[in-house]
Amino acid sequence: MEFMTLEQVAKYFGVHPRTVMRWLQQGSLKGYKLGKGKTALLRIPKIEVKRFLDKHKIK
Repeated sequence: MEFMTLEQVAKYFGVHPRTVMRWLQQGSLKGYKLGKGKTALLRIPKIEVKRFLDKHKIK
């Protein structure tokens, strides 16, 4: 399984990383936190990015 960072997903969609964080918090986009606390790394599976695109009809 391939993963993307928060910054990579933000750049891919042309939005601010805070927007991607909001999508994750709302459950619109699924990601995984590696570790605990504020310094934990976030990784978003590429398949979840594709599902998000399909669900929201983004091309």
